Amino acid sequence: MFVRSAYGETSSDAIWHNKIPPLLSEPAVDIDKDPNLLHKYADNAGTKIHYVTMGSNKNPLMVFVHGFPDFWYSWRNQIQTFSKDYQVVAVDLRGYNMSGRPEGVDNYKFAVLLDDIRAVISAESNGRKAILVGHDWGAALSWLFTGQNPDLVEKLVVLSVPHPGAIKKEFLPWNHPLAQLDASAYATRFLAQGKGDNLTPQDLAYWVLDPRAKSRYIEAFTKSSLTSLMNYYKANYALSQVALSFFDSSMKKIYSAPIKCPVLHLHGSEEHHALVSTMELEKSWMESPGNLTVKIIPGVGHFIQHEVPDYLDKTIAAWLKT
Repeated sequence: MFVRSAYGETSSDAIWHNKIPPLLSEPAVDIDKDPNLLHKYADNAGTKIHYVTMGSNKNPLMVFVHGFPDFWYSWRNQIQTFSKDYQVVAVDLRGYNMSGRPEGVDNYKFAVLLDDIRAVISAESNGRKAILVGHDWGAALSWLFTGQNPDLVEKLVVLSVPHPGAIKKEFLPWNHPLAQLDASAYATRFLAQGKGDNLTPQDLAYWVLDPRAKSRYIEAFTKSSLTSLMNYYKANYALSQVALSFFDSSMKKIYSAPIKCPVLHLHGSEEHHALVSTMELEKSWMESPGNLTVKIIPGVGHFIQHEVPDYLDKTIAAWLKT
């Protein structure tokens, strides 16, 4: 089976998302042309983490963290919307686009990735807490970062991915291990026989349909390190690592920290990589379960910020005012 794209054919081994976002009615935002968009770097133990920022540093701080396969440009609509009232920061995770790409699987473990987010927030906070927004891997990291750093996060917004601890719990025999294995099968395919190591920038951008946006993604993925991108899965999502997290004290500490701030979890009804039951399980991480708001979006798949950007912006803005 092949999926035709503007840049040729993409093998089924590269297909992992259950729903390709539709073409947006609006053109891709040429946000790089905005003179108010600044490109900066934060340092984490010698690894440079690239990010963009827009908006006054006198306003509340809002930090966006992308997932796989993506980069800061994923948040182009949100940057335009929220920079009027917030200082918006959008990160390139390590290995992606203009950020550093150190070698070695250990450089992509959760603890190291969380330090990248801490470095970016520290570089821009000036004593302010952050409103943290994450999608996919960025959501997983944002959950864990918030638990570890209650003094740095005011509110948390996550897209498409429940708390990693809730996903881990689904593998237990009294929950839904077979269903979770099926939901996680795309990652298993990446790790099996090194299939993920053979993806191309065109493969990684297969889900982007707008021609101008697609060219930006292929350019960013050409700069990225595919080895680094696969190391996220090898370091944290391989079954051996999930099993280890039940026993390793440092990993248990990262997974188990309670979430003390309000959380908005937005989830597409056509998202198949996370079981709906995990959203019930994640309540156990909330210090106050009433602080968790979950919204299921009908007809929407994995890439909420691309499929329904206006709905997302309005929903986040309204929730932040509550």
